Order: sequence, then structure tokens, then C-alpha cells
Amino acid sequence: MKNLIDYKDDIYKCSRCGLCQTVCPVYKATLNECAVSRGKFNLLNGVIKGDLILNKNLKKYLELCTGCNACKDFCPSRIDVRDIFIAAKAEYYKTNKLSFKEKVLNSYFLFKLVLIVSRFFLPLYRFFRVNKLIKYFENSIKKMGTAAKWLILLNSAAGNGYKPKIRSGSSLKKVLYFDGCFNKYINNETLNSVKKILAQCNVELVTKNFECCGVSYLNDGNIDEFKKIIEKNLSKLDDDFDCIITDCASCYDVLKKYKDYSSDPKAVSLSDNIKMAWDLMKNLEFEALKSYKISVHKPCHDSYEFIDLVKKIKSCEYIEVKDYDKCCGFAGKFALINQNISGKISEQKAQNYIDSDVDIILTTCPACLLGLEQGFAELKLSQNRQKPEIMSLYQFLSSVCKISD
Repeated sequence: MKNLIDYKDDIYKCSRCGLCQTVCPVYKATLNECAVSRGKFNLLNGVIKGDLILNKNLKKYLELCTGCNACKDFCPSRIDVRDIFIAAKAEYYKTNKLSFKEKVLNSYFLFKLVLIVSRFFLPLYRFFRVNKLIKYFENSIKKMGTAAKWLILLNSAAGNGYKPKIRSGSSLKKVLYFDGCFNKYINNETLNSVKKILAQCNVELVTKNFECCGVSYLNDGNIDEFKKIIEKNLSKLDDDFDCIITDCASCYDVLKKYKDYSSDPKAVSLSDNIKMAWDLMKNLEFEALKSYKISVHKPCHDSYEFIDLVKKIKSCEYIEVKDYDKCCGFAGKFALINQNISGKISEQKAQNYIDSDVDIILTTCPACLLGLEQGFAELKLSQNRQKPEIMSLYQFLSSVCKISD
């Protein structure tokens, strides 16, 4: 991994043209010059020269970033902005004493404890139909303020406990499945859906009780904790598989980066063999049991290829919505630290889907599911406008579609 000083030439290479303003979701929501790459580069340039200190105040500006990396794709110099900001935040952890709040947010023990409690609590939550009750009164609840909106958001994450019947023949392919935190502890509906679809293709999914992929620690620059997570996950990896898949675009992106932070040969094997679950389904023909107007939200870290699968779904009309491939604004810890900005970005996304009058929005990232739900919780809908259903691509394919012969 490079240190901040190693990116000195890239930071100097920035021409300060300001093109990053046109694609940065945080800048559009705040009009804060420090939200865009060139603004942060001016600050980091001062740090490298010794004119500024990389303290908590400066780190707050670095946190004004969802990590979507849209600026890299739009930058004439193709500067990898995300990696530079990670290196800068890693430098902060080396040179600053953490506050109590930072220690809490960076405690993997507390994070894991919350997940374990959720695993035991949420089945009871669904059993007593609390999720359905909150959903029924959703429009009234979201008028009660920020806390109520978060309740709606968390309720959407709880899901309905969907468990399809899985029938398969003899397995022809053995696939290692990186299930991720959301599937394992919060809501395994997507995992069940992936299993059902691939079972019909004679694919056996093998799980290894992996830890979290470490996305929040990487993005926050807490590299020491991130490397510990890498070691734990690699220790559970063996050679007895045909390929490795995940259904989460964020996990996919982070797992690809393991080889940049570990010298273990297994890190290269994982990074080179990881695939998105839809990649094993892209040659299948799906037909919806009912006609819907469907759209997608493309996560920042997934490719456009999965949209080709969506467009081929029979009996459905595909609608391309404005900015469908722009950041949803959630970005994990970003939504906790910058609630107002995150909500504003998500709200605009939600409005675009309302304007396009779609029935269902499909995506391939659990965090994006929450980001979209957040947007509709922020939005004030008129009585004659109904919120579209927001679903994982895999659950839609499993519960609403059949595989065509």
C-alpha cells in the first residue's frame, strides 16, 4: 500500500480544472468546494508541504466523499482519487489520538456484537409482524422526524424472511460463496434467492463463515483493522472450488483489493477469482410471472453488464431512469457521519424514479437498497403517487420470475 507522500505527483498532477464538480454527488448536494477532488487536493498539498496538519478538522473534509470514484472516470488525468483519500485517512490514524466516538465507530468487536444481536432479534421482529406493521403506517411514521426515517430504513433491511423451496439435481459446479454481513446477520433473503436460482443450474454453493469484507475500514483508512479482517478471511479460503461469488457489489470491489494489502498468495487467488453472482446467471432466460415496469440502480462498484440481464427479462418493460448509474448517497459510514448530505443525494435519486413512473427498482448492493429506501423516506409523495418496490435483483429473479426453457 502507498503512503500519502507516494501520491505527491498525482496530487500535483491535478490541473484544478473543476470537472469533478459536474459528477460529484456530495458537491451537488452541498456546493462545498472542499467536497470535490480539487478542493481536497489543495488541502492535501498543504499537508505534504508542511503548511497544514492532518488533524480531525481536515479529516472531516476527507469524509465528504461517498467513495463512488466518479471523479476518476471523469478526470482528464485519470487520478485515482479514492486511493489517495484512503492513504490520507490512513496517515491520520498513524498521527492522531482517536476520540471516544472514533474508537466506537472503528471497533470491530462492537460492530460484530451489533450484527450478532441482530441475527437473534430480527427473526422475532418478523415473527411478530412488526415489519409489516411499520410498513403499513410508513407514510405517517416518516412525518415524525429523522429518527422515524431511520426506523423505516432499518425496517426495510429486516425484510420478510423469504425462504424459497430449493430443488436441484446433481451438482456440476462447486462455488464458494462470500455471503457478507447483510446476508448472514440481517436479512438472508438475497442469499436464499441466489441459492434457488443457481440450484436450478446444478451449482452447489459452499459457505465458509467469512467475516465482514472490511469495506468500512478500508474506506475510512483504518488499514491495520482492515488487514486483520483480510487475514481472517484468507485463513478460511481453500482450493476446493471452481470460483468465488458474492451478491454484493461493495464486497466484490473490496475483495478485489485484498491483493493490494496482503502478501498472502490466497489474496491474489481471491482477487482474481471473485465474481458477481449475476455473472453465473447472465446466460439464463428469465420471464416475469406478471408484467412490470422495471428499472435499475447501478451501484458505483458493479459493472453495467448486469443491466443486460435485466433488459432481457420477458414480460417486463425496462425503463432507463435519469442518473440510474449515479451514487445513491448511502455509502455505509458516510450516511451516519453526514446524514443530511446523504439524505439529500438519496432524495434526488428517489425523485427520478418517481418521475419515470416505474413499478420496481432492482439493484445488486445491500447498502444501495438502504440508500434508495432512504431517498423515498425523505421524499414527500402526493397521495396519488405510489413508491416503487425496491428489490435485490436476485430476489426479483427468484420470487417474481421463472427460468424460461
